[in-house]
Amino acid sequence: MKLHKLEPVKTDRLDTNTIYYRRWTKFEKVFSIVGLLILFTGVGIVSDIIVVAMYLYCIDKVDVSPVGQPKKRLLIKKSEWDQYRRDHGIDYWHQHQPAKVKAMVLNH
Repeated sequence: MKLHKLEPVKTDRLDTNTIYYRRWTKFEKVFSIVGLLILFTGVGIVSDIIVVAMYLYCIDKVDVSPVGQPKKRLLIKKSEWDQYRRDHGIDYWHQHQPAKVKAMVLNH
């Protein structure tokens, strides 16, 4: 069996004049459901913590969209998003809510 080297996933760049918010990826949605199932099936909180730690370790790219353009999706590096979030004063807990992100950026 011959192994083929995978090409790296191409990522987009953020425009400095646009306000973005973070989208939930399919991976995050599936991981959330698995985490809830583990939590409520009696496996326990320790297993759930391990799953969350694995998720945080594995994720390196995120989906974002410009506020007001939900059909336009960009795939960027998580480190670039974290820097954008810090530079624009976007809370971690509100980064998925376009209206709150826009208000935070405009008030920053």
